[in-house]
Amino acid sequence: MRQNSKGGRILNIVLAIIQGLTEFLPISSSGHLVLFSKILNIQTNIAFAALLHLGTLVAVFLFAFKSLIRAFKNWKIFLNLIVSTIPAVIVGFTLNEKIEKTFDDTRFLPIFFCITSVLLLVASMKNGEKNLEEMSFSDALTIGVFQAIAVFPGISRSGSTIAACLLLGFKKEDSLSYSFLLALPVIAGAGVLEVSQVDSRWLYLGIISFLVGFAALFLLKKVVVANKLRIFSIYCLVIGLVSFFVR
Repeated sequence: MRQNSKGGRILNIVLAIIQGLTEFLPISSSGHLVLFSKILNIQTNIAFAALLHLGTLVAVFLFAFKSLIRAFKNWKIFLNLIVSTIPAVIVGFTLNEKIEKTFDDTRFLPIFFCITSVLLLVASMKNGEKNLEEMSFSDALTIGVFQAIAVFPGISRSGSTIAACLLLGFKKEDSLSYSFLLALPVIAGAGVLEVSQVDSRWLYLGIISFLVGFAALFLLKKVVVANKLRIFSIYCLVIGLVSFFVR
């Protein structure tokens, strides 16, 4: 993360825009941060990513407020969210050092982006009828496992959770809502644990990621409801091929 030069500030703003745009679109924000950091020759780390995550956290909280109220009114949805969060917490704490190393290495990006592409392609063929009130604990755990694998850059968290919900037979709108709700504890956890290491002079980057992230949420909702996930599947395949040539 460059802090001294005007050019460095501009490049960091570019990364904040990339984070905000890709956090909720199912194309992996962390993968894009790693890839573009390498292309632009910017040194980033998990702490920098956490700062940008906090900006997008505010965006998803505002966007998913109605879904959050729905969860608090229905104890089963709330408990399912806890169950779905557990796998990511376990993986995050047990594999923290290995995960952090992947943020400094682009060798695995092509594989991870392609995993996201396949998930989205398969999920785009599904159109279920179940709602969140019908979700079982086993469903919630399965979705949590999908989310847990998305701790690695290139595997989209939103893409994995939306795909898991669709594959389990849930409605597109409810799949989207559940993914938004799951984003809250995961993004908050990542941000709170690491953001204290970031210089407070760079908090405006979080504001940028919030504004762009809020716009991306509207775009994602339209794409999912219109059953156009294939668009993101193709994009992830292309960006995966691009990342193959970046070392």
